[in-house]
Amino acid sequence: MRSAVARGAATVGIGCAGGVAFYLLNLPLPWVLGSLFASALVSQLSGFRPGLPAAWRNWSMVAIGTMLGTGFTPDVIARAGSWVVSLAVMTLLSFAFCGLAYAVFRRWGDMNRETALFAAMPGGLSVVTMLAEHYKTEANRVVLCHTARLVVLLVSAPLLIQWISGIDLAEANRTAFSGAEPLDLVEHGTLALVAVASWFIATRVRFPSVMLLLPLFASAAIHATDLVTVHVPPVLSALAQIVIGAGVGARFADYSLRQIARDGWLAAVVGLVFAASSLAAAFVVAPLAGADVAPLFLAYLPGGAPELGVVALALMIDPAMVAAHHVARVFLIVALLPWAASRVAGKKDGAP
Repeated sequence: MRSAVARGAATVGIGCAGGVAFYLLNLPLPWVLGSLFASALVSQLSGFRPGLPAAWRNWSMVAIGTMLGTGFTPDVIARAGSWVVSLAVMTLLSFAFCGLAYAVFRRWGDMNRETALFAAMPGGLSVVTMLAEHYKTEANRVVLCHTARLVVLLVSAPLLIQWISGIDLAEANRTAFSGAEPLDLVEHGTLALVAVASWFIATRVRFPSVMLLLPLFASAAIHATDLVTVHVPPVLSALAQIVIGAGVGARFADYSLRQIARDGWLAAVVGLVFAASSLAAAFVVAPLAGADVAPLFLAYLPGGAPELGVVALALMIDPAMVAAHHVARVFLIVALLPWAASRVAGKKDGAP
């Protein structure tokens, strides 16, 4: 399939098949994890290389951003001031996670300083890949480390949440469709227009993650003022999750099993340590911040904003709070990564 559209359609079809299989088996996050595993499996066991046109991922980012923005209701905005403590802890954790991962990748990953730094970033893959080309990084290893760690976080997050909160993951899967709100032509039409306008403006703005951030801010603005109160229809939500999951799985098409074994296992171990550390921090901070453990846990996980935002949406675990923390982390990475990369690149050979 030489056509990008045909290959993209086949990839989405593979993702849909995986999502349906996970849904019927009552597995957690079926549309994300099912599509991810189906796409990754096909990439490794067949001659077909899954892939999605860049525009399709952009559209899914717009959908995810719009969905996350719907969580910013007036009640949520009223308690946003209580997030100061948890945001401060998230910032400190991000520095700690980055430092630990950098040391691990340098010591056991046999990476140069620039590659280890970019691979250690706690999220922000779009920012990382955009800047990586300006430094002496092995970009393929950076993306593999981020992908392997993200897979671990996506798999472990719902299981740990079920353990700490008792949420029935199978019931959450069914509720997404059975509890869908009726279609309101005016409000849903307004939400669609805002999403399309956000996409149009985002195509003309050069900023990392703008396809996610701009729709999120726009959707949050109209929901915070009660101008619109509806949500994205579940079918479109599931399709956006399938594109996200299949896109992550498709990245494995660029790697051999030997490459995955070399860097993937180390990044996976780092991901497990990060998940455990995030959960421990959530337990400690929850009484101080007056928040529940589950949303704090999702907010502290150092993964992708859209992917972990989807987890919060799928399980209905304070998506606005989770999104706010991950957006703050994206801006932190945008602000500090170029400075950190320049400092690391300027060190003499042999420096840690």
